[in-house]
Amino acid sequence: MNWDAIRGHGERVEWFRRTLRRGRLSHAYVFAGPDGVGKRLFARTLAQCLLCQRHSNEELLACGECSACKQVVKGLHPDLHEVSRKSGKSEFTIDLFLGPPENRGREGLCYDLSRLPMSGDRKIAIIDNAAEMNVEAANAFLKTLEEPSPKALILLIADTLDALLPTIRSRCQTVRFDPLSSRDIAELLVQQELVTEPAEAVALAELSGGSLAVATQLLDPALRELRDALYLQLASDQFQSFALAEKLTSGIEAIGGDTATQRRNTLWLVRFGLEFFRAAALHLSDQPQGAIIPAAVSFARRFEARSPEDFEFVMSLFERVAETEQHIESNVSVSRCLEVLCEDLGRKLSPTRR
Repeated sequence: MNWDAIRGHGERVEWFRRTLRRGRLSHAYVFAGPDGVGKRLFARTLAQCLLCQRHSNEELLACGECSACKQVVKGLHPDLHEVSRKSGKSEFTIDLFLGPPENRGREGLCYDLSRLPMSGDRKIAIIDNAAEMNVEAANAFLKTLEEPSPKALILLIADTLDALLPTIRSRCQTVRFDPLSSRDIAELLVQQELVTEPAEAVALAELSGGSLAVATQLLDPALRELRDALYLQLASDQFQSFALAEKLTSGIEAIGGDTATQRRNTLWLVRFGLEFFRAAALHLSDQPQGAIIPAAVSFARRFEARSPEDFEFVMSLFERVAETEQHIESNVSVSRCLEVLCEDLGRKLSPTRR
């Protein structure tokens, strides 16, 4: 791990470097921001730099070669404690902080942080998804935040601050992490060999909302198959609304998941439709495109005149899809939303418009 692997957060690296040089490092921070933007990677890289045996803390660098750096990378450093939910649990329990009932107070994160460092000059704790503490766990951990060890640094990671207890938030400094740029997401997808085609990476990045986690979710083969079926039908001069609605609805059900997951996947299909008509409109207006969707280009080529009326018609299709996005977010039945959308698109894409 090194700072070169951190995308889009250079200002935060420099902020911590200045803080260390001034001797003002706090005992606890909340790293808050969208999922998939690198908060956990930033926390682990920060920990490695602070535990590195060859660089001073003020440099905020990690050599990657000393025993401490290697231990951090392997998850074996005795002074770095990374906490996450136990398998099968939906929330953090008090055992993680104070130990099991039979050994309460003599195990757990709070006990570990109270002890002196074993090989470095500080103990560091990284608590991922910190907002998922139950009330009992949060209250137990609060005592450690109220009376921190001078040799401890606590890094909490959360998607939103609202889910954290105000008493915990008030005892931590907040470091906000912004969404990554589409360019960073696209480069990461290729760099990590998640996709092989740069154009595909750009298309996913523009839908990701600045989250690598979201971009990775969009790589689900079943979801991509539905996207391709949607694009194929939208580009066809024989649009079949009933067949498409049935294909999309059954596809969402086949992917599975709870109601929230199915609604989220349906939203992705709708956003694929938005990107399709957006790309077609850009093609008609000869504006630069971040990601070219071949099916959308094929669709746009039906309008040889490229008149203002043609552009307005394509934008009306975009707006109709956008309405469906709003309906789904308002908890309207996803199957009904898809059915009505396909019917409306079928009417708009009747032979008189081909």
